[in-house]
Parts: sequence; C-alpha cells; structure tokens
Amino acid sequence: MGILWLMGAQQSAVLFVLLLAAIGLTWWEARQQDFDRRLTFWWISVVGMTHVLGYLALRLWVTFRERQN
Repeated sequence: MGILWLMGAQQSAVLFVLLLAAIGLTWWEARQQDFDRRLTFWWISVVGMTHVLGYLALRLWVTFRERQN
C-alpha cells in the first residue's frame, strides 16, 4: 500500500485489486522457487510497498539466480 498512499490513490479499487494480484503472484513465485518463509514474507512486503515495481524486481532476481545455476 506504500506507493498507493504516496500517489493518493488508496481509494482506487482497480489499483488495489492489481496490488492484490501482484502479492498473489509473488507468493506463487516464492512457492515455485522454494523460498524459506522469511524470504517469502520479505518479498511480499517489498511488493506491498512498491506494487508492480517490486514484483518486477523479484522476477529479475529469480531470473538472475536461475542463470547462475
């Protein structure tokens, strides 16, 4: 909700639904990657504060990790 609050858009239902979708995708990705609980909640909090930008950062980080292995 952090970036929504800064934008003054906390009353926008569409942005709130998109935020919930991004958080759900983050949880799904964390399950797929077998992250421990602390790392999963850390990523969920990052996405909760930064919305889609945080989810994109997660996807980039996962891609980088997969290329290293």
